[in-house]
Amino acid sequence: MATPHNLPFTVEEYRTRLGHVQKEIRARGVDVLMVTHLENIYYLTGYRTIGFYSFMALFVQPSGDPTHFGRFIEKSSLQGSAWIDDLELHQDTEAYIDACTRIIKERKWDRCTIGIDKSAWYLTIDDFEKLQARLPNVRWVDSSLIVESMRLIKSPAEQAYSRQAGKAASEGMRSAFGALRAGVTEDDLMAAAYQGLFRMHSEYPGLPPLINSGVRHTMAHSMAEGNPVNEGDAVYFEVGASIKRYHAATLRIGYVGTPPKLFLDLTDLCRRSIDAGLAQMKPGNPAEAVDHAARKVIADAGYGDKFRHKAGYSIGIAFPPDWSEARTMMLRGGEKRPLQPGMVFHFLPAVFEYKEYGVGLSETVLITENGYEILTDVEQKLYVVK
Repeated sequence: MATPHNLPFTVEEYRTRLGHVQKEIRARGVDVLMVTHLENIYYLTGYRTIGFYSFMALFVQPSGDPTHFGRFIEKSSLQGSAWIDDLELHQDTEAYIDACTRIIKERKWDRCTIGIDKSAWYLTIDDFEKLQARLPNVRWVDSSLIVESMRLIKSPAEQAYSRQAGKAASEGMRSAFGALRAGVTEDDLMAAAYQGLFRMHSEYPGLPPLINSGVRHTMAHSMAEGNPVNEGDAVYFEVGASIKRYHAATLRIGYVGTPPKLFLDLTDLCRRSIDAGLAQMKPGNPAEAVDHAARKVIADAGYGDKFRHKAGYSIGIAFPPDWSEARTMMLRGGEKRPLQPGMVFHFLPAVFEYKEYGVGLSETVLITENGYEILTDVEQKLYVVK
């Protein structure tokens, strides 16, 4: 077996995860599961790389160790970060679809049932159609979210990384607020946020901090563009951290000068919305109960149409371009799956109206045996600098 450097978990924990996946694919009659999400590959093997933009796959059979397929340049990263030994690597002189087809044939999987994730970002329609054409005797079945669903409940070791990420995200936020004043730029605030993150040993997060000022603070999902912060500007801060790829995030709003009463009132509204949602964050409650409770507070105050998103989403393992596990589970209406101990969510009530306000608060929350634990620790208030 490989001797990886700084494996995030014990090999026993990886084998337990693998065993759960193998049990599921046996039950589904899948001969080979082709895992193409790097987050899922990481979950099962420890492999981490910035090379996820290139086609790669982890082939999992109902028994035995998995097989990793990828570029030859990744060999040392695989040896240094993953516990698996079975590698099938191709030179860049061989087209990856040709190489993948060749390996499937050499392994005699070309007459098997192969499970794929049709929702995977890095399995393109073009790649899949080529595989279908070259492997006409394969029975392809959609096996989306098998691994993601198992990732929802974090083990004690995973929870420890989430707690560290919560502390790092909080320090990044406090560091950014420490730099807030009239005359700085959004980029200055980004630099301060990164200083706080890296002081707490965060790795690069799946998303950079979302920091924007003035009118742009009302534009959800805007990013820093170097704009100056002026007297009378509100500033949107949403900062995430990553510890061993496990993420936590927190959202706060800053204001330079004397804030209008509306901003103070909306901040208090979001705080009450968080409190209402947290009261529903206990094992056994359906996830939608959190959304309903948080949304009712805001709707009752007359801002229901300004709360334009789900109340939250699962958060954990992530690589760019996102830090969430929203594709697996969200705190939203219609999500009736129960909350379970070990689940972690980014819970973020917020209200937006272009050119007027963008106000919200958020916490990263772990579901415990008896309720919840908030992993971020920035004071819930409008941060005012005069």
